[in-house]
Amino acid sequence: MKILDKYITKNFLSSFFYCLALFTFLYIIIDLFGHLDEILKNHAPISILQEYYLSMIPLIIIQTSPIASLISTIYIIGTMNKHDEIVAMRAAGISISRILLPFICIGIAISILIFATSEKFLPNSMKNVSSIKENYIEKQTKKKGNFIYNIALYGRNNRLIFIESLDKDNSFAKGITLLHQDKNGNVVAKTNAQEGKWLGTEWKFINILRYKLDKKGMVVGRPLFFEKKKINIENPKELMSKGTNYDFMSFRNLSSYINNFKNTSPDIITKLSVDLHQKISFPFVNLVLILIGAGSSLKIKHRGKKSAVIGIGMAIVIGFLYYAFMATCIALGKGGILPPILSAHLANIAFASFGIILIKN
Repeated sequence: MKILDKYITKNFLSSFFYCLALFTFLYIIIDLFGHLDEILKNHAPISILQEYYLSMIPLIIIQTSPIASLISTIYIIGTMNKHDEIVAMRAAGISISRILLPFICIGIAISILIFATSEKFLPNSMKNVSSIKENYIEKQTKKKGNFIYNIALYGRNNRLIFIESLDKDNSFAKGITLLHQDKNGNVVAKTNAQEGKWLGTEWKFINILRYKLDKKGMVVGRPLFFEKKKINIENPKELMSKGTNYDFMSFRNLSSYINNFKNTSPDIITKLSVDLHQKISFPFVNLVLILIGAGSSLKIKHRGKKSAVIGIGMAIVIGFLYYAFMATCIALGKGGILPPILSAHLANIAFASFGIILIKN
């Protein structure tokens, strides 16, 4: 590695880790004060709180690393501009592309590490966070309309269970789909129920349609209709503990769930497909914002405090525009207006292209 690369890498990583540490500290402080009443009311032990916030660190890093990358890029290039280092490099015959190569390499490395963190550490850490929050922080706290949405799990007797919403307080479910598998994992029957009520030992489903399926997933014969029927599946506590939050599933597990639930509603599959592609696209936000930050900060001609203020302002505006555009694309994808793969990657493609144009011009 050349001296220039070492110099840029060292300064960037120092700034990046400083930003991550600051964001982690602020995140924990804000969350702590937000739950302070519940923590004091339920006498949550200090050791449990330590475990809770340590488990949150992977999520905090994943969520804040893009902004840390953006701020670090603008700060480092702004500092180099301030001391005429970029001018000196250009005078020595070094191109802008070569100067920015370490930033791009760092962006790729950070993106890969963030993806690995979301795959290896995030699912288990968030399960721990949810468990501690429910059992120690928010226990005895009842809220009207305490719902869990989009529960999906492997149930007893080779059944795949999907529930659109579950009222935790009243043990009442809506939008129930059961996929019945044979010993080889083939779906041989499908049961849809409009709603269900837990009776203490079993569920009573209402407005039920049951279909038999062939090996290709096609309906065989006429469906059976039942106005009411008692069905023995997992109780509400088991559904809540085994149900999956798609935001924190790994790419492999979510892909497996989509394959298992391919015979359910197309709307559900579309939403899950957007989430799946976003698990690849989101880590590369780091690289995209580095490109945008580099291209924008190269245009700053001011020096001193004015340059710093402009840099901070640019970081805020760029971050806001990116996340607003990304949220719009995701919403359009889940609404079926854009294909899932395009909705997940469009923001990265658009802003990365804009950043490259800024750098070249």
